[in-house]
Amino acid sequence: LLTMVLLTMILLTMMGALDKQRACEQEVILRAKRGIPSYSVVRIGKLKGSGSHACQIAPGDALSGDMTAEATADVLLETLQRPEAVNASFSAGRLEGPVSTSAWDDEFLKLVGPELYRRPLDVVKAEAVVSWLKDWARGFLRPGSGLTTPVAVQNTVDGVLLRFQQTGAEYLDFDEVETDDAKWAKAKPGATDRKSNKSDGALLIIAEASPSPRVRVTRAEMEDGVVIKEMSEAAVIAKLEKDLKDLESTARRR
Repeated sequence: LLTMVLLTMILLTMMGALDKQRACEQEVILRAKRGIPSYSVVRIGKLKGSGSHACQIAPGDALSGDMTAEATADVLLETLQRPEAVNASFSAGRLEGPVSTSAWDDEFLKLVGPELYRRPLDVVKAEAVVSWLKDWARGFLRPGSGLTTPVAVQNTVDGVLLRFQQTGAEYLDFDEVETDDAKWAKAKPGATDRKSNKSDGALLIIAEASPSPRVRVTRAEMEDGVVIKEMSEAAVIAKLEKDLKDLESTARRR
């Protein structure tokens, strides 16, 4: 744990240009992989002010801004206690609102996958959206879907899995339960074990009623060496956002 804190603090003290910060981060990750079982990279803006306040987190370097020393300490403490933060790299920022365990749970959930998209549902119930997603996703099986990578579609309890296809790949069922030890041993948080060494990754798209009605998209089945399908991911998310807006707009008129 001490090593994890020291590695994290290296980045906290880096206030240079963004490219220098990223280079520092890559060096930290490389050294961590060589010397310790796991690591966590936390990006924090300037330390300013005093007192605790709520925080939000996001995968990558999406967030910036001033944080108090007390709030930064809270983020680090939570990071050291949570399996979602193992081998994860994320940024933290200020958020208005109370500090609570449930709030931390929901923030660190963003690291599983990691999460790429989150949208509240204002009108349509989550249960209805689950069924809608399963039909909607099959539109990507038709020619002209706009994806640069072909996908296979698998229904899940809360939505659907879009699996980027690679010939010869074999997978465990997505819903198979994995142990806590296996989760901590993974190179990527939130990934799913495979039967072979071939994988092209996947997108998990789900609708949830709790803690609030919403739709989320996360990466799945990601391991070292898998190339991120940024264009296909962006196309899926853009279409999902548009079609969800249309779905809720239609529901409002009824």
